Amino acid sequence: MIRLTEQARGRWSAAFRIVAGTLGAYGLTSLATVALSLLLARIGMVRVEAVTAATLASFAIFAVVAMIAFHARSAGRVWGWLSGMAVLFGLLSWLLLPGVGS
Repeated sequence: MIRLTEQARGRWSAAFRIVAGTLGAYGLTSLATVALSLLLARIGMVRVEAVTAATLASFAIFAVVAMIAFHARSAGRVWGWLSGMAVLFGLLSWLLLPGVGS
């Protein structure tokens, strides 16, 4: 078994956080944007306006998710949090699709 030095562990942790803060945040933000636009359309907003509002909100969502990724204690916690939220937003999006949740 290969034992990593403290410096190597720190570098790998930083690399995993960078991937989580960029690609993971992008994926979670896209799921949140879909869920938000479907929710806004479901409560009565015009579809075009719902998509526009959700897309504008996605910039703030991405920034918050990226900050959380770099603020967490470990990369494992970040990936666990990202995975849990992705499942939540995915299920919410699926339930809000026209014809599925009604």
